[in-house]
Amino acid sequence: MRDTKFTLNALLLVALIFSVIVFFFTVKLTGLSHRMAVNEYYPIEGTEQLAVRYSSVKGDGVVQGSRNSAVLRLEGTFGHDWGAVFTGDGLFLNEYESTDLGFMLCSVVRVDPVTFEKVRLLRDAVLRGRCASGELVCLAGCLPASDYPATNALCSLYALSDPAVRPEGSSAEVLFLDPATGEILFRLRDEEAQTEVFEERYLLRTLEEVRG
Repeated sequence: MRDTKFTLNALLLVALIFSVIVFFFTVKLTGLSHRMAVNEYYPIEGTEQLAVRYSSVKGDGVVQGSRNSAVLRLEGTFGHDWGAVFTGDGLFLNEYESTDLGFMLCSVVRVDPVTFEKVRLLRDAVLRGRCASGELVCLAGCLPASDYPATNALCSLYALSDPAVRPEGSSAEVLFLDPATGEILFRLRDEEAQTEVFEERYLLRTLEEVRG
């Protein structure tokens, strides 16, 4: 009986030691993965040393200066490709934020290039660029494609709080904004706004051509 009890205790001890070793290496490897430095720097076209930075060490946001000496001017997660437009009067950006439900939301914001004060212009919208006559073109009432809104049940749940959001398809409202003030100049709903026809239909044409 004692031998059986001793064998059981020894087995439990071995299992405990093995668990501690596995836990140690799991924590160690997780810590190493978190230490992997990310420092991406994307200059904003048309500006003097303004860029969007993604950094695990120095912080994400709009920075000013060269890659190695850039100073963080506005903290946040911003788009850097077609979702960043500098007009001289303002810097228009897509700003992304995570929700408690585990998906991303996008807003269109205007940033003062001198004071770096930020104003949200549109919620649940994305800046797509400028049309041929210079106006800003945005899609409103939509969620980022990275959320897979057409199949993500959480996106459908979120849409219940805002009737303008339609996550189930390619429909969206197309907005043309004044590049100086951010004021909405023209709007229309397009059932194919989030498809490959968008660039030809809106970015390659002037606002007057779209109105007509």
